[in-house]
This record gives sequence, C-alpha cells and structure tokens, in this order.
Amino acid sequence: MQLLFLVIKRIELVDEIMRSLAQAGIRGGTVIDSGGMAKSISTMDNLPMIGVLSGEDAAQKGKTIFVAVADDQVDVARKAITDVTGDLSQPNAGVLFGVPISFAEGVN
Repeated sequence: MQLLFLVIKRIELVDEIMRSLAQAGIRGGTVIDSGGMAKSISTMDNLPMIGVLSGEDAAQKGKTIFVAVADDQVDVARKAITDVTGDLSQPNAGVLFGVPISFAEGVN
C-alpha cells in the first residue's frame, strides 16, 4: 500500500478531485487545510524571502489530500488526480507524492 499526498493551492478543485478519485474506485480520502513555507516565513523579520518562493502568495492557504491506496491503484489514483489538476510540473500547480505504508489498520 501507499499513502498518496496531494498538496494544492487551487482549493476550488478539491471537490472535483475527490469526485474523480471516487469515480476511479478510490475511497477514503481525507482533506486538511495546509499552508506552505512562504506563509510561515512571511512574518519572520530576520529571514529574507527565498527566490524560489518569490512567485508564491504568502497569504494563500492550500489543501492537502491524502489517501491510502493499494499498490495496483497508484497509477489509477494519479491519473484521476491529474485529469483534474492538469500537469503538476507547472509552477504552483501542486505536489503529488506517495509514501510506502508498512502497515494499516481499518483500511480496506
């Protein structure tokens, strides 16, 4: 199994992403509010804004979706997500990654 994480600023897409996952047979996703590094350091007086963060809106909040999937569902879930988000390699489009799960209880 893997735990897939999608961090996205375009919060208006969250419901559509969850619907796309459900239509692909993926169940049990969770959505939480999240904020990026730009937001965290924007209020620190002694830290300069890092060049990589210069294109980010520090006030903007995002969402993080995480969902546990069987190994054979990873590609299906990735496609369901990118069908909605588009190409995640574009700047500020979002971040999607998977982490192996060594055990899980209460997950079908």
